Amino acid sequence: MRLSSLLPEGEYRIIRCDIADKLITCGDGDSALLYLYALRHGGEVDEKTAMRALRFSKERFERAYFTLTQLTIQVSPTPVGTGSLDKPRYTAAELRQAREGDHKFAAVCLSAEDVLGGVLSESQVRSLFFIYDHLGLPAEVIIELLSYLKRDRGNVKRRDIEREAALWADMGIYTFQQAQEYLARAEAEKPLQQAVFQAMKLVGREPQPSERQFAQDCIEKGFSPDAIALGMRRTEQTIGHYSLNYLRKILDRWHEKGVHTVSEITALEPERRTAPLYSAPEGPPAAQTDTLEDWEKEWLAEVAQRRAANKED
Repeated sequence: MRLSSLLPEGEYRIIRCDIADKLITCGDGDSALLYLYALRHGGEVDEKTAMRALRFSKERFERAYFTLTQLTIQVSPTPVGTGSLDKPRYTAAELRQAREGDHKFAAVCLSAEDVLGGVLSESQVRSLFFIYDHLGLPAEVIIELLSYLKRDRGNVKRRDIEREAALWADMGIYTFQQAQEYLARAEAEKPLQQAVFQAMKLVGREPQPSERQFAQDCIEKGFSPDAIALGMRRTEQTIGHYSLNYLRKILDRWHEKGVHTVSEITALEPERRTAPLYSAPEGPPAAQTDTLEDWEKEWLAEVAQRRAANKED
């Protein structure tokens, strides 16, 4: 049997016979598929882009990459987020044809209209088709995603759908079962998530997407709500107001040091501040900055420079 139809004229990528033998002997389809993807893209593989293209979960990608590494086949993943992802430009005619000719995508659009509360605009249909066609989330997974957002947030916008879909694609959620498992975990973590929001003093308003992502990161890293509340106190004591970026820097430093509970943190860094150090535009007195870490001093200096620049403008 010859597969000549799979060898058309055009650009070629060549695989050495010894490498092909290794892949065949290994007998792992995911590893072979990842190698073909890497070969097609010149050896450089962006992890998230490859996961989306191959419909791999993070676990499948890491397992396939590990297997290739053991075979001493060189595949070099680029740092996450640095790969280029060309976003397709869908015409109005293509969107109309997709909605009229694909009953699965039509079902996605109907679900989205129920969630968004009205007839879809062209930009909304384009976003949904990007998720369906380019990110590769199946219709049943997108419908589950839409239902989840409606239950969780009530008022849903197009950008909410795009962000959540990108998150699901990055996590490798490509089947209905995977979606159900993720939603079950999210439901179980909801009380903890609410406790984190309270620790961040996000009361009386909906958390911003960046705040939701930060809260999820804190949970995944193992920070307790009390530890996050401690980070909030130190943020306010140092700069006198709420700053998500400053709070993130504090918790990142703690995570690097391997401390995630109040007892662990205070054993390493005892409480040392009782009043805001940055209540005036000119910055804290030099004597007070002696208790700050280098990154805090640099952060305060940057804020002072921005304020000075704004004054000059």
